[in-house]
Amino acid sequence: MTQHEFETAVLRLWTTTRIPLTRVNVQLYTDTPRDRIGRWMNELAVAGIVEVDSDDEGEVIWRVRGAQRSQTGPRSIDEWTRLRRLQREVDEGDAPKPRAAISTAGALARVERWSPPAGAVRDEKSLLASGLLSFIFGPFGWLYAAPLKDAGVGILAVTIVSALLPATLAASLLGVVAPLSALAGLVYAQQYNSTGQRRSIIELIGDARARLPSGRRPRE
Repeated sequence: MTQHEFETAVLRLWTTTRIPLTRVNVQLYTDTPRDRIGRWMNELAVAGIVEVDSDDEGEVIWRVRGAQRSQTGPRSIDEWTRLRRLQREVDEGDAPKPRAAISTAGALARVERWSPPAGAVRDEKSLLASGLLSFIFGPFGWLYAAPLKDAGVGILAVTIVSALLPATLAASLLGVVAPLSALAGLVYAQQYNSTGQRRSIIELIGDARARLPSGRRPRE
């Protein structure tokens, strides 16, 4: 990896993920030899691109100046690795092409537009993919199996929360909501596989209420 490629990778790590820019994380993400990381990061600091900080344990951590972090990207190298593995599985159905840089939008777009070869039966939505995307990216992951209206409402809600609340509080709240988002993703995928259609949560709740005995239906 050249110094220019390293700089681009560090900026991508900052803007598309929530992974802390520690020496270990930068090394794993960029696959750069350890002895080069300190030298190249120091040059970025001198150029005013990054600033040096430290966490509560005294570990050196870098921050990119003048660029906001992603609110929905992977939070650890493990999550990022699982996302890459998921994208590779999806890519097996695509024609050979140059691999694009991994990003939230790119991964979701490739999952959404994938289709089986002509004449083959269309695969069902993967419960694993839907749950994982919904856990990591929140409502953005619902684009895989949910109606666009449901995903749009969820994305709008996340955007408003992220804009109104302090970053730390918003991140904590989104972390609590992540398992619920993953559960919704599983429901969307399961319903798609059962009916062949993207069904709204509101429709599913209405169907469940309709199946209840009249004496047990909730009062309006």
